[in-house]
Amino acid sequence: MEDFEVRAEIRHVWHSAQKVRLVVDHVRGMDATRALGVLKAMPQVAAVAVHKVVSSAVANAEENFGLSRDDL
Repeated sequence: MEDFEVRAEIRHVWHSAQKVRLVVDHVRGMDATRALGVLKAMPQVAAVAVHKVVSSAVANAEENFGLSRDDL
């Protein structure tokens, strides 16, 4: 399987970089489905923004590259 780089970015997040980084570090390396589940259960406010951008990246991968959610 070829390696794809699927990207999504979010702008104007009104949380400190440190708070967002703590959330991102917690889910980094997980498969997409598990990461979305963990983000949904996290109490941090920054998890909402991270969930939104990961969800967007998954949708981009499925729609634009034809990748399966299970492969991400």
